[in-house]
Amino acid sequence: MEGEKTDEKKPEAKKDILAEAREVAERNEKAVEEMHALVARNEELAARNILGGKSDAGIQPHEPKDLTPKEYKDAVMSGKIKFSKP
Repeated sequence: MEGEKTDEKKPEAKKDILAEAREVAERNEKAVEEMHALVARNEELAARNILGGKSDAGIQPHEPKDLTPKEYKDAVMSGKIKFSKP
């Protein structure tokens, strides 16, 4: 009797698994479509930034200013620069 019950449940279980797999596939397809739309939007925004003069190209990094001995002494005395004896 137990063998008959499991045989009867197998087709239902297969149908449930197939239905669930189809649902998962549909959700994945929707997610992929959304990702394509987001990538296209990101590319468009990047192009607008470049055309609008807001790109990072040509920006020089800030180089620290060399302090004169007097400026260095003043910075150490005011506490802006920590001085420690070796």
